Amino acid sequence: MKYCKNCHIVYSSEAAACPKCGIPHEAENRQAAVSDTAADKKTVRRDWIWIAIGVPVLIGVIYLLILLLKSLG
Repeated sequence: MKYCKNCHIVYSSEAAACPKCGIPHEAENRQAAVSDTAADKKTVRRDWIWIAIGVPVLIGVIYLLILLLKSLG
């Protein structure tokens, strides 16, 4: 079974092109390879930014909770 990334349907592996949008399977793979590389780099960069911001924030929240618990106890 093949999956068309353009119209998001699954179709027979025997078909040369997607029955809904008509894009050939090989052309679909070439388009996906080019766009996936750029998208992957962007996603990896965004993920590292979230990690760089999220870890210190998480540590700060835990620290504040510990201080709050000590002041109440």
